[in-house]
Amino acid sequence: MLPATEETAFFDSCKQALLDEHSGKFAVVCGRRLVAVHNSLDLALKAAADAFGDGELADGAPVLINEIGEAPRVRVVAQRNR
Repeated sequence: MLPATEETAFFDSCKQALLDEHSGKFAVVCGRRLVAVHNSLDLALKAAADAFGDGELADGAPVLINEIGEAPRVRVVAQRNR
């Protein structure tokens, strides 16, 4: 079980709305902000890496990539350090 974080709490707070519109996709969350929703885990990982590279997300900021579903099978918590 992952520790509770700001990102997981935010995801959980908007899970129903995400389920209604994006079930089966992958949400990218940083802090209390939905950064993007993508059709695949690969695209979500690339989007998170690009957001760091473009300066949209600060180095060291935690990022959550979560499958959007009633019982998600994938939840990734990561951060980029330089």
